[in-house]
Amino acid sequence: MKTLLTVFLFLSIAASSFGAGITGTWVATMKGPDDSRMEITFVFKVEGNKLTGTVKTPGGEMEIKNTKIEGKNFSFEVSMGDSAIRHNCYLKDDDTIGMKIEGSPMGTSDGILIRKK
Repeated sequence: MKTLLTVFLFLSIAASSFGAGITGTWVATMKGPDDSRMEITFVFKVEGNKLTGTVKTPGGEMEIKNTKIEGKNFSFEVSMGDSAIRHNCYLKDDDTIGMKIEGSPMGTSDGILIRKK
């Protein structure tokens, strides 16, 4: 029983440190619809196992929804008109998140890296 409690405490601490790793402001430079470069800002906050935040683009700010956290992987959606744009992410290291975007008007984008500001 003592060993089980120790393992549970270790996993709880590891999960909370992951959340602390993605909490903050992150920035990516991406290709816009006219091939110009645009800056996208992601603001994430993790409390326990709940992820909240916003995505700021040149077109405005959108709240993230339908969030999910599994280990170092997490995902969320933002709404653009009648469409939901899915973001599948993983914490690569303390200042880098890898991201794949699906459902965007520009199609699927993979291999995107966002950096902690």
